[in-house]
Amino acid sequence: MLDGHWTEVSWEDLEDIICLQGTVPVYRQVKTVEGPGKSHSVARVCQPDFAKKHENRTAETSYLGKLFIGKPLPEGTRFTLIVNETPAADLYEFACERGRTRDPVSAAVRQKVIDKLGGLKLQDERDVDWCVDRLDVLVEARTSDQVEDEARRRLTPMVRTYLGQEPLVAEVEEVLKRLISVHIGRKAAELRSVRHTVDDFRAVFEDAVQRVTGQRHDGGLERLMTLQEKLRPAGVLAEEADRQHEAMLAFRRYQRSSLGAERQRLADLSDKIYAICQVTAMQRRGGLIGAGEPAYRETVLAVCNLPEVVSNEVPLSQALAVLSDITARCQNRYEDAS
Repeated sequence: MLDGHWTEVSWEDLEDIICLQGTVPVYRQVKTVEGPGKSHSVARVCQPDFAKKHENRTAETSYLGKLFIGKPLPEGTRFTLIVNETPAADLYEFACERGRTRDPVSAAVRQKVIDKLGGLKLQDERDVDWCVDRLDVLVEARTSDQVEDEARRRLTPMVRTYLGQEPLVAEVEEVLKRLISVHIGRKAAELRSVRHTVDDFRAVFEDAVQRVTGQRHDGGLERLMTLQEKLRPAGVLAEEADRQHEAMLAFRRYQRSSLGAERQRLADLSDKIYAICQVTAMQRRGGLIGAGEPAYRETVLAVCNLPEVVSNEVPLSQALAVLSDITARCQNRYEDAS
């Protein structure tokens, strides 16, 4: 949506998605198969749903029937069936790449679909032929983990553009969680479908990034009270936490203004300190280090013992400011062992 592909996105249920470009809809339906030796074919996507015992077993209950019927069909309408495996040869003739136009299907396959869906009653005086000519099949052979990886891949440059600097892996992860669980997930659970416009999505995206990183879109920084809250279980006094907060803000300003080799040095330092935090978190989860003050002490000592810090190549104050920056951006850093 933010790249200009869609002006509005909504859904009818968990498998039916409506994407609008202006007033022109693209109706999308997701169908997956599990296990080897199974694939979608023209016969399968046109077959009535026999599991619906109390419904008429007609073409209207088939995958394509439900995709075509009960919708406004203005000029420019497209239909997309999204599957998670390579379909049979006849249905594969409708396949195309995301964002591309498919090649024409053979007359035999086209007529096969039309014959199997005969009798469908469509809106706007359209017929089955018209719908079949506007059908695409999108093959996305992915697991849930791969879907999340793709979401992170798309999200990272958006967060980078917003921040004006490379985001931490943990930041992208937290932004993704917030977008899905707080904004999209809650609305998807409502009884009535919710339509997301470009402005709506831009607002929730910017809210998610701001809450995770503390940085506003104008480049300013929000005062991250969350840092003080995360340091409190570690026994850090309020005055010391405030000083750490100020040091963190100074580091962020310096990081944003740095260029070339210096920016890369700071990025490398952040990666090393984040790795220390990961090790500490792993030890907490394993019961090797207690939550609160012990976890904080172990993390600070590890940062102090970095070779660059011991040799004074990196000032200790800068290394600790980086630790504060990472602490503010991550959840439950010292509070518990979750």
